[in-house]
Amino acid sequence: MEHSEKREALFAVFLLPAATSLLLVLSYPKFSWGWLAWVALAPFTIALWRAKRLRQALLAGLTAGFLFYAGILYWVYPTMRAGGVVPAVSIFGLAALSLVMSAEFVLTAAFGFYLKRTGPRVWPYIFAASWALMEYGKVYLSLKAVWFPWFMLGYTQWEHTPIIQLVSVTGVYGLSAAVCFTGALSGVLLWSRDGLGARLARFAPAPLLLAGLWLYGRQELAAASALVPDRSINAVLLQPSITLYDKWDERKAGEIRRKLEILTDGLKDAELVLWPENALPGWIDDPFCADWLKTVSKKTGGYSVVGSVSRGGGRHVAAFLLDPGGEILASYNKRRLVPFGEYVPLRGFLGKYIAPVAALGEFTQGALRQKLFEFKGLRLGAAICYESIFPYLFTADAREGADVFFNITNDGWYLDTAAPCQHFLVNIFRAVETRKPVMRAANNGISAVIDPWGRVLARKDLNEYGVLAVKVPVYTGLGPSIYTAHGGSFAAVGLLIMAAFLLALIIV
Repeated sequence: MEHSEKREALFAVFLLPAATSLLLVLSYPKFSWGWLAWVALAPFTIALWRAKRLRQALLAGLTAGFLFYAGILYWVYPTMRAGGVVPAVSIFGLAALSLVMSAEFVLTAAFGFYLKRTGPRVWPYIFAASWALMEYGKVYLSLKAVWFPWFMLGYTQWEHTPIIQLVSVTGVYGLSAAVCFTGALSGVLLWSRDGLGARLARFAPAPLLLAGLWLYGRQELAAASALVPDRSINAVLLQPSITLYDKWDERKAGEIRRKLEILTDGLKDAELVLWPENALPGWIDDPFCADWLKTVSKKTGGYSVVGSVSRGGGRHVAAFLLDPGGEILASYNKRRLVPFGEYVPLRGFLGKYIAPVAALGEFTQGALRQKLFEFKGLRLGAAICYESIFPYLFTADAREGADVFFNITNDGWYLDTAAPCQHFLVNIFRAVETRKPVMRAANNGISAVIDPWGRVLARKDLNEYGVLAVKVPVYTGLGPSIYTAHGGSFAAVGLLIMAAFLLALIIV
């Protein structure tokens, strides 16, 4: 290979994809420069159009995916190190996960390469549809296989409240398609050799799309400001900030109970007290722990939702609804467990070599459909920790009549990294998608209450200790969002568009 060809390969296979990775990483917390996401896929697009062979496109996808996931999942390394894993294995864990997750970019790179036959005018539109379908597919893949759908392109816009109103219609997938489209269109026009005037004219749909999203969002927010909640909940969210590695140390159990008792003292006006995931220093089935919880709950005078591990009907990560007398009224078992943290995928094959990372061992997955909690005439939808990244859990519960959602979690694993913020922001999208408020209680933060338009009404930041008391507005008359009622329609339309163009390519 001549020197110029090597330089071209380096540019197309590494430098351009690396630029996309950098822009996407900067779009995500802790940087949160979400405006960069609208052009982030431009360098990747140029790399695909410069690729002369499929192998080059695949390598570009691998580079972009690997560097991006290594950038936003960097917290895997300090998390493993804090758990006592040696540096070499921790580096390997991060690298292996990033390599596996890069399959998303490799897949879209392959499709984008073959899609070039449609021509540069059509390509950005179909590529954006394919990106949205990839994201849709990776979320639903969790129903049959193991995947980690942590990243969605639309999540980069979490701080731009007007822009994210689109997800009440299309889910986060529609916003991802919009962000992908502007980047892909920018990349195609930068690659094009057309005159400047022609390129500017062809770029017009991008600013028009952004303006349309902004205007639609402003209209939705203006309409929301005129609405009056049908009722509100006097809720208190507990954030005990218990050090993760003290959680299951029997010597620290008394200290943990005292911290929780201090938080729950004087909560007489609370209708609902929301505890974080695995809040108790023990199993809720243990008589001592159950009696202590009942005593504390009685003092609050209200209902409580408590996160705890349970041995009832198997080993579960669970949430329990308690009445003002401390009696358990209902329970919920986590439906989506964390791979390698709460269970071992492919148990028969991997079980010999890999044990769950969680201190308590392996858990049993809860049924996909479970009865909603009923509280003072309202229905509460539940999500524990990792479950907040699965939109279909929220929309299914919303269709069953959930008026309010709660998400309880323990993000102490992540230490003081970007992960807690990454984990928190997905709840904003679940609120807008369903048009239901979300209450989130996290052991060490971020705890918050989010309204149906994604506005954070109150929050307690990372590593703060205390309670978050807030009136949670409930709009029982608001009705289901378009996405809740017709969630699969957007994906079906995208699939139909792609199928039509693929058929045309085959015929031609």
